[in-house]
Amino acid sequence: MKNKKCDLHIHSNFSDSDSDVETIFKQAAEKQLFCISITDHDTLGSIHLARKYSKIYDIEFIEGLEFSAQYKDSEVHILAYFVDPENINLGKKLKIIKDMRFERLSSMVCKLNVLGINVDEQELLSNIGSSIPSRLHLGLYLVDKGLVSSIYQVFQKYLGVGKPAYVAGFGHPVKDVVTLVKECGGVSFLAHPHIIPNQDWVSEIIDLGIDGLEIVYHNMPSVKKLFYQEMVTKKGLLRSGGSDAHGSYKEFIKIGETTIPYEWVEDMKNRLGK
Repeated sequence: MKNKKCDLHIHSNFSDSDSDVETIFKQAAEKQLFCISITDHDTLGSIHLARKYSKIYDIEFIEGLEFSAQYKDSEVHILAYFVDPENINLGKKLKIIKDMRFERLSSMVCKLNVLGINVDEQELLSNIGSSIPSRLHLGLYLVDKGLVSSIYQVFQKYLGVGKPAYVAGFGHPVKDVVTLVKECGGVSFLAHPHIIPNQDWVSEIIDLGIDGLEIVYHNMPSVKKLFYQEMVTKKGLLRSGGSDAHGSYKEFIKIGETTIPYEWVEDMKNRLGK
């Protein structure tokens, strides 16, 4: 069991990565991963391809996604695993979130245009295609057009929280997302808790009924990892983790470089009675 490595936080070109699904499974095989989950932002678009390549590469695949949710005045992310992709309420919710993402993107484009950073919204939307729109897509457009020198500069000057072109995101409360995940037969995890602006919120979100914490993550401080490990043990929560790979958009994070033991996946299955 110790050799069964898993990466349960990976993004594909169905959201904000340039890695297609086959490339993800190929890289997972090269890293000798036993199990992966593609957790695209607010979409299950990769599932059918992932199931296909799961069989080809003999790598277990867990249906997952990363929800954008609202807690107090901030956006937080909720990872969901083992959800039923055929659930009608889930499909409706994801459609609403996708529409909200497009509205948010349009608002940020307007702000940039007012600032004198000219963005052709139709060209931007054409570039995004069927992917879930994100700030990263807008940032890539600005860099490609030579309007900003780097993605880092985009977020530091314009699109980061509190910056002049930033638009706060999503009106779906964490509690609603956690409840929806349960209704879909899945388990929910607070993603990368160490970057949440107020650490008191972690305990508060746990009290909302979330199933676990992502306690293994790229460059998570060891003191934080130990703190969250003690927290999940004390409260009887599940554990998860992964690379949060985004293809070449985040070249410093590679699939399979941050892994968890398969035992944690089995804990999830046991919780769900699988």
